[in-house]
Amino acid sequence: MNIDYATVFSLAPFVSENIVTIIGICLLIGAMAKSSQVGLHVWLPMAMEGWCNWAFLKLHHMREHPALILGPLKRYFLLGKIQEQGQSAGNFITCNGMAARLETLGQANTKDIGSSETRREAFILKDNVFKSWFIGFSEGDGSFIINKDGYLEFKITQPSSDAQVLFFIKKNLGFGVVRLQDKNKNTHCFRVRDKEGLFKLISIFNGNIFMDTRKIQFKSFIAAYNTVYKESIVYINNNYKPVLSDYWLCGFTDAEGCFTCSIIDRPKDGGLVRLRYILSQKGNFEEMQYLGVLLNGKTHYIKNYLGYNMTVNTTKLSLVIKYFDTHPLKTKKSIVYFNWNKLYKLVKDKKHLTEEGLITIKRYNKNLNRLDKII
Repeated sequence: MNIDYATVFSLAPFVSENIVTIIGICLLIGAMAKSSQVGLHVWLPMAMEGWCNWAFLKLHHMREHPALILGPLKRYFLLGKIQEQGQSAGNFITCNGMAARLETLGQANTKDIGSSETRREAFILKDNVFKSWFIGFSEGDGSFIINKDGYLEFKITQPSSDAQVLFFIKKNLGFGVVRLQDKNKNTHCFRVRDKEGLFKLISIFNGNIFMDTRKIQFKSFIAAYNTVYKESIVYINNNYKPVLSDYWLCGFTDAEGCFTCSIIDRPKDGGLVRLRYILSQKGNFEEMQYLGVLLNGKTHYIKNYLGYNMTVNTTKLSLVIKYFDTHPLKTKKSIVYFNWNKLYKLVKDKKHLTEEGLITIKRYNKNLNRLDKII
């Protein structure tokens, strides 16, 4: 079998005209059936739920758009009631009994949005391993955005080469969108903009955020959500602190951590190899100090960065190694860690004190940050 055009066309004179005619007729029938042409038009309406349901759902969701909710008269577009006037705006969809259903759901939606007494049950993410990782990752790379025009948005941006982690997030959450963000900068993003998706995210993060700057941002985000959607969600501060038995640190490292190796030649006794695990933050000094105590590291102010580095050096890395061996990273940084761990084991076995061992370590270090290569 060959799909090369030149080969296929060169063999055309040898194909039976009858067979070509039959193939052409079959393709024509297939196209007619797919587009529901006359004579083959019955299957399409039967296969769908009905245009009324589709139209109703589209317009029903439109009424939740902030621009349509926050107008001067708080009018709902086409459906439901004009709250200021207190009269029905009219339900123009009447087929298949949809008018009654429309009014019922419209009243339920109005109560849900407008009543401060209505309390919604929090969304529960059952996978605690993913939840812990996701919160840590979001505290590093996520953004709670409040736009001037009333839009609320949650976004995580990653290099396009690591877009797989964004699809991993979408799959585990069950909502949100992954899309190309900037073609020139080669970035993708995961984002959530709809009311229900944002409510689920608030349920996940509320009471579980560690970094102080993120708490401030998230608290403002809840207040904006309550204003836009007429809700009364209460901000929870449980003073959560990550531990080495959960995946928060794994997620935060996927976003903000790095594994480094530096080598200094010493002709007399081999080389000096320095391995480091580093977390960086602007602000959040107390939180960085806590992580330093947790991992046997030290926190330093970096003047040119105007922030803090929490660093664990070579002789103190046993807890870091133990943690990431049992809590594997989920971005391509896992490849960096794998290579870095190889270097750690060579240094631990004192291979850097021999000429041959030092050559091997240098070769491995050269490929440390190559995300396409495992040494």
